[in-house]
Amino acid sequence: MPTTIQRILSLSGVAAVLFYLTHVILGGALWEGYSHLMQPISDLTATGAPDRGLLTIFTNIYGLFAVVFCFMLIKQVKNTTNSLVLAGAIVLLCMHLVSLSYGLFPEDLPGAEMTIAGMMHLLVTALIVPLTIAAPILTGLGLLKLAGERRMGVYSLICGVAILVLGGITAMMFATGSGMFGLFERLNIGTLQAWTATLSIWLYRRCSQPAQP
Repeated sequence: MPTTIQRILSLSGVAAVLFYLTHVILGGALWEGYSHLMQPISDLTATGAPDRGLLTIFTNIYGLFAVVFCFMLIKQVKNTTNSLVLAGAIVLLCMHLVSLSYGLFPEDLPGAEMTIAGMMHLLVTALIVPLTIAAPILTGLGLLKLAGERRMGVYSLICGVAILVLGGITAMMFATGSGMFGLFERLNIGTLQAWTATLSIWLYRRCSQPAQP
């Protein structure tokens, strides 16, 4: 039976999402003229962004909570579920570990001269995309095989497919310079955050139950 501390830490995924949302909402409010519909979220912490220092604190805390959540997820599912759920948890951990490097490689704002950090930011994003898609799909496929977890399995698969589709639309809009790029990026990332929060609550409930073989 997991300890009280383990049960509390299982909600670190929810905490991570709250810090992420705070950085987006606060950043948009502080930056006069910033457009959530047109600009990417990464503009808020880009080199030269007006509130980069403050918002980076929130994104770093987000990353820390996200990594803690992934470790708690791996610990709980490694002996009590199947290999696909474990694989999904490991992929999610890899995604968040890679994303921590965003703090070292901020985006270059549109119109600014390309820097090495900016190029690395794009490379990190390219590495994160397939991991972001794979994590909910692997988790969903695994949960479908578990008794009583079909609903969470279906939800995870829906989120994975949605991230795939929305990610493709977002990339297309970025390539064509569409003015609605920011909206679809938020739908894409919002799907990931919603899945993370739901998975965190699922883990908390699972930790509150007696261990199952």
